[in-house]
Amino acid sequence: MWGLGALAAAMLLASSLPANAATAQAPPAAPAQVTAARDTECIQPGNAWLNPRFYWRNAFGIRLGEGVINESSWPNPFGGRIAPGSTFTFRWRPDTTRNPVGSQYHIHRVNLASIMAVAHVESVTGPGTFSGTTLSAQETPPHKLGDTVVRFRIRPGTEGRTATLSSADHSLTTRWLFANINNLWENHGSISFTVASRASLGCDSSSGLG
Repeated sequence: MWGLGALAAAMLLASSLPANAATAQAPPAAPAQVTAARDTECIQPGNAWLNPRFYWRNAFGIRLGEGVINESSWPNPFGGRIAPGSTFTFRWRPDTTRNPVGSQYHIHRVNLASIMAVAHVESVTGPGTFSGTTLSAQETPPHKLGDTVVRFRIRPGTEGRTATLSSADHSLTTRWLFANINNLWENHGSISFTVASRASLGCDSSSGLG
């Protein structure tokens, strides 16, 4: 009896070993974390911004309406430098603060060709849509547009290149009664950023700047 009991205990112990061994081998998740750490952001942020303002006026110079293109980036590369592989978001929200009487809708556009020459679009959320390199959205009074958020990632091999965004990259079409009316831009200018190497920005393979 004692011999049979010892044999049964030995068989039970042997049958439990593979499960314990498999449990011990389960946690090798660290390599994925190491890989992710190598893709950290590398940016020297700037503080440049544009926010073009627009308005309409009649033949007598009287203003009929006005608005602003709200634009921001985070982290903000404009006025600074950013390395390939790094990302930033561009937030865009046209806002007509006073509509010309009789206006039916406004189509806002911004051409992001210069940015897209050094970065590719990872995602777009919000009312805006892309056609080629142009982002556009329709604003229908009295409804307001929400934010369109575009996430960009800087392309490899673009070190030394500069991306620019100017008031001239913006355009607006307003439908008024049975015709289109043109707007005027109140402020003019441009902002830019430069793509730089990680080494020049003081970043190594596992740390970022800014």
